Amino acid sequence: MAIPDQYRHRSVYHFTHVENLEGILEHGLLATREKERLGLKHNSVSLSDIQGRRSTMDVTCGCGGFVHDYVPLYFCKRSSMLLYIVRNKIVDQQFIIYFEFPIKLIDSDACVFCDAAANTESPPNFYSDPSDLEKLNWQAIDNVKWSMPNDRLKQERMAELLVHRNLDISLANRVIVWNDSIKNSVLECYNEVDLSPPNIGFDNIHYFTDFYDTGKHSIVTGPHFIKKAYKKAARFIVENLGRHSAPQFPKLNDLRKALRKNLACIPETDELIGLETDNEVHDGDVGTHTLEVVKRLGGLSEFRNMDPMDQLITEVAAYLHDIGKGPKSRWEHNSGKQKVDPDHPIKALPMLEEILTEYIGTIRKRPAQLICKLVCYHDLVGDIIGKGRRIEELVEIVDDERELNMLIAIAKADIMAINAVWLDENKIQELREKVVEYLK
Repeated sequence: MAIPDQYRHRSVYHFTHVENLEGILEHGLLATREKERLGLKHNSVSLSDIQGRRSTMDVTCGCGGFVHDYVPLYFCKRSSMLLYIVRNKIVDQQFIIYFEFPIKLIDSDACVFCDAAANTESPPNFYSDPSDLEKLNWQAIDNVKWSMPNDRLKQERMAELLVHRNLDISLANRVIVWNDSIKNSVLECYNEVDLSPPNIGFDNIHYFTDFYDTGKHSIVTGPHFIKKAYKKAARFIVENLGRHSAPQFPKLNDLRKALRKNLACIPETDELIGLETDNEVHDGDVGTHTLEVVKRLGGLSEFRNMDPMDQLITEVAAYLHDIGKGPKSRWEHNSGKQKVDPDHPIKALPMLEEILTEYIGTIRKRPAQLICKLVCYHDLVGDIIGKGRRIEELVEIVDDERELNMLIAIAKADIMAINAVWLDENKIQELREKVVEYLK
């Protein structure tokens, strides 16, 4: 059957990390099983639990097999899956590129399609007859709002076209990129393999962006740019230690003593006191949460087993871990309530630069760098366990097992201060063992 006239003008989209482009130009877009069969490396932007379901989900028409035997494409321009992986810092959105293909691919016997994302426990309906395109929820597919009213509509927006085994990349009409820098990288890859590129352009509908005076920004900062921001801040701090002629605190321990006595002893933590939050999982204001994190930290075996200097560093970091949620003036537009802000760890970095170089008279490089690292990455362990963030990110930023234990301790204290039931000691131990093995 032919594609109904009302759908002939449409396109379908596949998004991937730009690092995968070189392999894609050599081999084409490949199904997961094909990549595994050929032993090809791939920078995956997918979630492991979803991929587990797709690997065993039956395709009930066309060439049959499992979903992992097919190259996936979306009918929608704005993917809820991309929103999830960006919000949870699994990928830097700036490095995502889209391939746009004509919907006429569906005429091939190698293609099937489904009426919702093939990533849930209950599989969607699969079709091979193009006339069944009418059964898809096109209102949801064309919805460009960032979020959908419910999970059903979210899944229906992500209805998929599936191409068996491989897809010739020369069939792409367009490559959609974040900016000129990525465009130049794409052009360079095409030139290196002597292929003529399709049109390469920009289209904000495919991305989740904010616009400020300084230009276009991803709604959340991903792993690459978090690490870049941390290293820049740590370098500034090390180069400017002890620069103030009349510091408020002679040594780091004096800052800890003052914080123990009064959270309001420095402006950055004072701003947390009484700062209410929109985050439904938090009880009380940010200041109350901070004090609870410090209290929980003191009861952990990881903390008690540290040497005194590491205890000092970790405790100070616990007092400072949420300063990026302030100041209160940030939230005047929201009736003074702090909105959920995944970027609050890196928003703390400029504040740490001042605290560690201006407020403290004498502090060594290692404690200063570690406080910066613990604050910037205090959410990483919890996000790896609960949100699919990559273990490689943790491996890349910890230098030794001592640092790993400090990050785990502050993460556990933070989780327990929100809801102790969420703490999964088995998963944390499993993560610890994997990272220690990497470190060896």
